[in-house]
Amino acid sequence: MIVCDKKFLEQRCDQRGYTFEEVEPCIIKRKDNMLWVDEKHPKYPHAADDEKPLVPNGKKGGPGTELSNLLKKLGLSAVEGCKCKGRAQKMDDWGPDICEDRINEIVGWMEEEARKRKKWFVRWPAKTVVLLAIKKARKAQKLA
Repeated sequence: MIVCDKKFLEQRCDQRGYTFEEVEPCIIKRKDNMLWVDEKHPKYPHAADDEKPLVPNGKKGGPGTELSNLLKKLGLSAVEGCKCKGRAQKMDDWGPDICEDRINEIVGWMEEEARKRKKWFVRWPAKTVVLLAIKKARKAQKLA
């Protein structure tokens, strides 16, 4: 269990690509701005690591992992304070079908990050890269 000020949990959520509302179920107790948080709760904003995410068939990967790998090949990777790893985890959790349904949201995330980094951004190439990541994730699932 962690005892912390609400602002610290909000910062952790932001660092890892979660909203505060998504992780509220892991809060056990509140008193003023102090929170008692169960860090073992499934809704706690865990960091993505090398063992995560697992696609439903038990293999590593998913659309978020595939997108991260494609972007690394283009010289783009997560930096301190960005939401990239948490969002990649979210995409892996969603799987290819939901990612395809929410492709405009995902491209919006990419545009938001480009603006933070003061980089130019064009939607259609970004959308193409996301579609390729989804395709690669589907292929990996079929091979498993």
